[in-house]
Amino acid sequence: MGLTASHLLSVIWAEVGTFIYNYQTLITGILAIGAAWYAGAPVWRQLKDSNLQTRIMHRETLAIRQREAEERAARVAKAIDDPLWKAQDLTSDPVGEPLEIGEHDAFNVEQMIEGRLYWYLVTLEGTEDAPVEEAKATLKTALKDLTDTLSDVHWPAHNDQSGEDYSMTDEEWAEVLQKAKDGKKLATGKVSAAWKANRALKDAQQASIDGLRRQIAALDQSIARNT
Repeated sequence: MGLTASHLLSVIWAEVGTFIYNYQTLITGILAIGAAWYAGAPVWRQLKDSNLQTRIMHRETLAIRQREAEERAARVAKAIDDPLWKAQDLTSDPVGEPLEIGEHDAFNVEQMIEGRLYWYLVTLEGTEDAPVEEAKATLKTALKDLTDTLSDVHWPAHNDQSGEDYSMTDEEWAEVLQKAKDGKKLATGKVSAAWKANRALKDAQQASIDGLRRQIAALDQSIARNT
């Protein structure tokens, strides 16, 4: 019984030796791969952690951008909506029919709008997404057209044909008076154009904010899968 067990053990070792000899290259390769994996595991974990941290930081940056965009949009609306509502009340009746604005009202509305959004339309020009910048430029132009028209309306009421540093001919003065008369009627359309540009800006701002929210949501899902 002992000889048989010894003989069997010898046969097993002989087979093992033959297997190792025949497949030594394969075995060496497998061992090398295993060693490389074991040695590289900390590096992969480090890279994974680094990528996760990068996504978290990017998420925080997007959240800050979203908050700032929401605050800007609210500040813009607060600054310009009331003056435009006032202008609309003075240039259109309750059913939307045009009204001629008077010199005094034209002056007051111009003062309400003039420079109201300078901080946003000029100082912050070129700082937001392209669609928002395009809408800002459109609103800037519309407000300039409106205030220019309002100025035409009230200017003759506060100035004479001749002053300390100017003098107009009768023809030039007649032109000024005509612009004032025409401006009273044109103001309604200018207010409508300003409102249209204002609404377009609101839409562009909201689209930008929604885009940031989608990016944040996608990052939240990615971070959750890796934590």
